[in-house]
Amino acid sequence: MSSDFHLIEIGVIVAGKLDAIDARSTKLAVEQTDARLSELFAGFKFDFFEIKRPEMTASVSEGSGRVEPSLLLQQAVEERDAKHWDFAFVLTSAELTGNYSPYCFAALSRPLDAAVISLSLIDPQALGVDVDHTERVVRIARRLSRLMLHALGHLTGLPKSDHPNDLLYHPPSAAALDMMAGIDEEFLGRQRSALLEIADQRLEEGVGRRMGGLLFGVRAAWINRREIFQAIRAARPWQFPQRLSRLTIASFSTLAILLMTAEAWDLALAQSFERVVLLFFFTLLLTTIYVVIRQQLLVRRRHRRSEQSVVTSASAFCIVLTGMATTWATLFFFGSLVGLVLFPGDLVAHWASSTVNSARQLSWWDWPQMAMFAASLGLLIGALGASFESQHYFRHIIFVDEEI
Repeated sequence: MSSDFHLIEIGVIVAGKLDAIDARSTKLAVEQTDARLSELFAGFKFDFFEIKRPEMTASVSEGSGRVEPSLLLQQAVEERDAKHWDFAFVLTSAELTGNYSPYCFAALSRPLDAAVISLSLIDPQALGVDVDHTERVVRIARRLSRLMLHALGHLTGLPKSDHPNDLLYHPPSAAALDMMAGIDEEFLGRQRSALLEIADQRLEEGVGRRMGGLLFGVRAAWINRREIFQAIRAARPWQFPQRLSRLTIASFSTLAILLMTAEAWDLALAQSFERVVLLFFFTLLLTTIYVVIRQQLLVRRRHRRSEQSVVTSASAFCIVLTGMATTWATLFFFGSLVGLVLFPGDLVAHWASSTVNSARQLSWWDWPQMAMFAASLGLLIGALGASFESQHYFRHIIFVDEEI
């Protein structure tokens, strides 16, 4: 890399086959995106690498004509690591399956440094607008370029904008993409700082070559701790109880059964405070590891180790850990509330008679202790429920932090 500029490498993966219009539009969109980025960021050089992957059409859902973004994102990560790109964009003519909105132009993933963009919904002809071929190419290219610029802004940590003319605006329709052209000066400065960090020499290209696997992973995670934190925040793991129905149903069913069982109260109150706390930490770690492995969320290293793969795996693990901790906290809150409201002291003393009579009298802490015990066991059963979530859906929840 020349000392005169900072190099950013972006891979553009064409998934499946494009017709002549989409192919011309894609080429023009890449040129427009490159020109716009060069205009905004003096001192940077943006290299775009286009590759074709016609076999990716196998990802299209049979009969529905839609594609799961998580599948294409997984393939994008493999290409990103193999080619050592900084970002990867997957373009497809198929419609994307959205989980947060009825339509989906693109699915963006900060943990993966990748985005999947569909040309289907930005095509004027598909929306019933009658235009000639030249105008159709111009509109598709302009809208695709705006989506790529929006995606790059999101992947570098920029927040959404409420202004319809801003590139970071969340477009309610394809026509709204035509208006998205500007970017706030503050956002521009933040994106420049992020790009400078990305353009720096990666760990595996320098001192990391001499590090052992564990030390390399720890060092890479520490260097990119801010990026990992941003990925966790963007994934909103505190919404796990709302998004993962099987996890929630299994956890709360277990909680309800334990609260209604005399033996469970007797067992819970027989434990020391230290044991209950230890059970919580053990359960949290065990369920996180189980779900991460069961849902295959860790990046499989098929090529040499990379800083990016460490960040992706660390982000996925921390997202699941935070989500499971949130689920446990929700169980604990409702368990404490229900226990205090519906289970009076006389009933608890009767149910836990062997514990209370032989060792001590009831105290205010017994209800929260029971809630902690039941929440931990509920989380264990809930993890089994989470493991039965569709892998496509679960990976979408973990990795896709914005649909536009």
